[in-house]
Amino acid sequence: MQVSTPVPHINQVDNWDCGLACVAMVANALGSRLSLAEVSLHCSVESVWTIDLVYILRKLSNDQANLPTIQFSKRSPSQYHVPNLSPGRGEGWDFTYYTSTIGVDAAHSKEKFYCKSFDDDQKRVNELFENADAANVRVIELTLPLDDFKRFLYCRKYAIITLVNQRLLKCPQCLEKTNFCSCNAGPLGSIVQRMKGFRYIGHFIVLVAYDANEDMFYYRDPAVNDELCSIAAADLERARNSSGTDHDCIIVKVE
Repeated sequence: MQVSTPVPHINQVDNWDCGLACVAMVANALGSRLSLAEVSLHCSVESVWTIDLVYILRKLSNDQANLPTIQFSKRSPSQYHVPNLSPGRGEGWDFTYYTSTIGVDAAHSKEKFYCKSFDDDQKRVNELFENADAANVRVIELTLPLDDFKRFLYCRKYAIITLVNQRLLKCPQCLEKTNFCSCNAGPLGSIVQRMKGFRYIGHFIVLVAYDANEDMFYYRDPAVNDELCSIAAADLERARNSSGTDHDCIIVKVE
């Protein structure tokens, strides 16, 4: 499948800034010619959660459009089983954060990936969730079905920033080159080495296309130098459903 997407490939430069690189990719697709370094100026922590990314997206959107803060009304999660991502004209970038857990899941404190900064993160992240409405950040407590991922990407108007367990990513092209899903030239090799023994390695990718004939997703991985990776739908489902991800995803309209 030949994939055409407005989302460019941007590499992360450290072992913690994959989410910021994903935001930079999406921001560039939306017309903000920002480098990863420029996006990083909006983040004061190295322990980056998905809620941090949506706050940064809102800030960048407001900066681009010079918009004031607008509050969204609270809605029942059941209304979003078939998501509607069409805010009124003039409200900036169109994106929604879906998660199975509002706030911090205390069970994550037992994961090696989270435990080092968990106590510091817990209060900060919970406050961000509590203030989301006031910040015009749309958060829906819902595990978005994979079929909705397929519908969004099949129409080629959306990109999806997705939190996955990196250990479960299985890109066929990458696996031909090495025994973990990355080309050796990317920064992921050092990340995997640093996190030896971790069951879970949280990692953000940007899904950009879906091939219904092959049941394959295509994505940008900021940790590899290959510009486009692919993954079977069943493998993506395992990677995004892994304990630790909270099924986090950000649906962004890019066209």
